[in-house]
Amino acid sequence: MPTSRSLWNRCTAGPALAIVVTALAATGTTRADAQTYAQKRSAAVDYILTHSVREEMVAIPMRDGVRLSATILFPTDRPRRNLPTVLIFIPYLTESTIRGSFSMYIRSFIENGYAVIIENVRGRYFSEGTYTYLGGSGKDGYDSIDWISKQPWSNGKVGTLGCSSSAEEQHKMNAAQHPAHAAAVPMGSGAGIGRVGPYNEMGNFYRGGAVQGVWFSWYFGSGYKYHPTWPANLTRDQMLRINKFWNMEPELMHAANLDSAIWTLPLNKIMSNLGAMPSDVDDFVNRLPNDPKWKEIEFGGEGDRSGAPTLYINSWYDLSIGPNVAMFDYQTKNAANQTARDNIFMVIAPTLHCQEGQMESEHTVVGERDFGDARFDYVRLVQRWFDHWLTGANNGVTAEPKVRAYMMGSNEWRSYDSWQPKNVQPVSYYLDSDGRANTLYGNGRLTTTPPARAMADSFVYDPMHPTPSHGGQSCCLIVVPGGSFDQAGVEIRSDVLVYTTPVLTERTDVVGNIEVSLYLSSDVKDTDLMVKLVDVGPDGKAFNLDEGILRARWREGWDKPVFMERGKVYKVDLPPLVTSNSFAAGHRIRIEVASSSFPHFERNLNTGGNNYDEKDGLIAHNVIHHSPAYPSRIVLPILKTR
Repeated sequence: MPTSRSLWNRCTAGPALAIVVTALAATGTTRADAQTYAQKRSAAVDYILTHSVREEMVAIPMRDGVRLSATILFPTDRPRRNLPTVLIFIPYLTESTIRGSFSMYIRSFIENGYAVIIENVRGRYFSEGTYTYLGGSGKDGYDSIDWISKQPWSNGKVGTLGCSSSAEEQHKMNAAQHPAHAAAVPMGSGAGIGRVGPYNEMGNFYRGGAVQGVWFSWYFGSGYKYHPTWPANLTRDQMLRINKFWNMEPELMHAANLDSAIWTLPLNKIMSNLGAMPSDVDDFVNRLPNDPKWKEIEFGGEGDRSGAPTLYINSWYDLSIGPNVAMFDYQTKNAANQTARDNIFMVIAPTLHCQEGQMESEHTVVGERDFGDARFDYVRLVQRWFDHWLTGANNGVTAEPKVRAYMMGSNEWRSYDSWQPKNVQPVSYYLDSDGRANTLYGNGRLTTTPPARAMADSFVYDPMHPTPSHGGQSCCLIVVPGGSFDQAGVEIRSDVLVYTTPVLTERTDVVGNIEVSLYLSSDVKDTDLMVKLVDVGPDGKAFNLDEGILRARWREGWDKPVFMERGKVYKVDLPPLVTSNSFAAGHRIRIEVASSSFPHFERNLNTGGNNYDEKDGLIAHNVIHHSPAYPSRIVLPILKTR
């Protein structure tokens, strides 16, 4: 792989291929041993190479005649009969899948007598057809499971596994309800979710109606639409010989100047500025959230009822955490059968997108914040999950807690029966000030007492000088690393309003969905509101937990935009934030309010136009009101007792 591709490894062969699962045994957590992740992965690859037989270039037929290319790994010490199978349905290189972050899981499957199939999705590498984002995940997934279950070596049960892209494909696949689809493990799968609960993000293309900047980097390095094809009449033997010389990975991918290209206006010129290959984003970027063409994408969401028991694996600093937990809740209530509904589980780790199992140590540092020892034996949980559902093992995995979420701050794993937890109390924290909440040096207050007087805080939002992103929920946006960082550099800006509680006298555990309602007026037709939840320590360091955004034109719903009138006050309810954080005694709870977090989210040019085809913006004078008539607030879900 040429060095020009190394820039993108974190989005493709790295995080996008990560297997992220967290095990908590019924008797407590299982610590990883002293081996490093790199050592364990290397040992796993060696084992796979010496203990499995690989059949490559296997053509799996789809119902429309297209053939998808797969590699099958069989254990060398088992006869090829009655084998449970794990399917990894993926748009990335097979060899990277085997040698990368899947290696320890593949080793475990081989050791336990499983067949493993790594199948490239439609239009990727040697799979026929044209690549379209999530194209065929339902029908192609169903046909692949059908083919596997009918092979003479199969026991008729298939489990699906993957993180990021290979997890996103599982939503429609699971909703197709093939009877042989015995269990699913989607990890960090929010980009495969359309509309669910309070979220309408179209596979995380948006958050709150604002385009997420991550997609320009992902589509440049991984989302290209076209690739060379081979004649359909070639035999498998001919394709095997060809595969010794070609892997179909682009060889001339140049390094992207994303740090400068992300500033391009209009927004729909970014990819041409990058010199990117054609991809779906060329079309997606010219849409709004209510464009009916979004219905053509095979997102999972409301109306899609999973047929197989599902173990969701998520992470607090993933760009898709909100829709992910909403999907867990939806399937818990709406999966297609009682067995599936009773067996929806979720684990949430304190890491970045698809990085669980790779970055934990005694001091798991995510960004700049130390979350303590978050290590677990992830492989064991996945193996036990599939053993139960694919082989009938009575191993107690389904008797374990439905939800296990890492509590940041106190740095411990906590277990719950549902999400959000039943033993939380919603507590309103109201915005208040003496009229000058700008910067961390202002007089913004966050209080449980409703405001007694009419006050407001104003700030100027200039889209040509937007409030910058610093850490946060992200994936592959290389310009801005994700994670938890001290926000002091952001909070000294005058275009950021800062509201902080008094010093806490006792520990306050916030776990679940966080409601945000602000009262806004402006002198422009449209602007964005961004809210960030922050944990402020005694030393003044302010670590971000989650942030949300809403484009004001969508405040009344996603069917049609409703623009503002100059000076009129509007209630704006943001999509919920979500977290699990223990605010220790001596800490303070803080929120920031701004109108941008760039480049995580595109800049609103404030004109009321399409935004994606505009290059000239307006400066917005925005006002946040807090009074008895306009009680701007956040509602924190606080655990009543431990």
